[in-house]
Amino acid sequence: MAEKHLPEGVRETGRKLLEQVQERAAALGGRHEDRPEPPVEEATLQDEPLDRSDPIVVVVFGYPGDAATDRVSAVFTAEGIAFRRMNLHDQPQAARQIASVTGVMAPPYVYVRGRFWGSEGEIDGLRALGELHTVVAGDLAGLSDEARRIGKLREEFDDALNVENIILRLRRGHILTLDDLDCWFEPGPEGQGRLFYEGAPRAADELEQVAAEIAARNAAGDLRAVWRFEPAVSI
Repeated sequence: MAEKHLPEGVRETGRKLLEQVQERAAALGGRHEDRPEPPVEEATLQDEPLDRSDPIVVVVFGYPGDAATDRVSAVFTAEGIAFRRMNLHDQPQAARQIASVTGVMAPPYVYVRGRFWGSEGEIDGLRALGELHTVVAGDLAGLSDEARRIGKLREEFDDALNVENIILRLRRGHILTLDDLDCWFEPGPEGQGRLFYEGAPRAADELEQVAAEIAARNAAGDLRAVWRFEPAVSI
C-alpha cells in the first residue's frame, strides 16, 4: 500500500526512521542485557561483616517511603546508633535473596554485624529490654534469655555424662532420658525444688548424688542415655 500510494521521498524517510528506531532499540537492549542486577552485599548474608574496618555495623534494608522502615530507622537515630539504609528498589536480587534466606517477605530487614535480627517488632523488643546497644556492640554473651530468643540465638551444650555437666544441664531445665525414663529437675523458691529420677520424685538436695550415680552407670556401660530439650512423646 505504501509503495503504491506514497511518494518515493516519503517512503525513503520512513525507512530511515525505522532503521534509526531499530538501531536505538538494539543498542538499548544490548546495554540492558550486559548490565547485571546489583549484587547482594556479602556482609548481609554472612555471620560477620565483610569489611571489619567499617564502623557502621547496622544495615537496614527497606523501601523509600515505607512506614515500617522509617520507624525502624527513627529508632536507631533516636538511640544514637549509626546505621546504613539500603534501598531494595535498587537491589531487586538482594530483596529476593534476603526474603528467601530469612523467610520474611516484607521489609524492613535489619542486620547487625552480619546477622539478621528481624524487623520492626524485634528491634522494638530489644529496645524495650534495654539491650539494643548490647546487640550493636556484639556482646551476645551478655544478652538476656529473652533477647537471645528474639535473635534466635542458640546455645550449644556438651552431651558429656560427667557429674558437673549433668548437674548443669538438669538445672538449666534439660531432660536426660535414661533407658526410656526421663530424668529432670524442677527448681523451686529458696533453693527448693524437685528431682525426678527413675520414674519417682527425689529431694532437690539429692541432685549431686543422682548425677554421680548416672555418671557411674554410664561409665560402666550400663545405661542408654539421651539429652533432650523437651519430653519425648510416644503415641
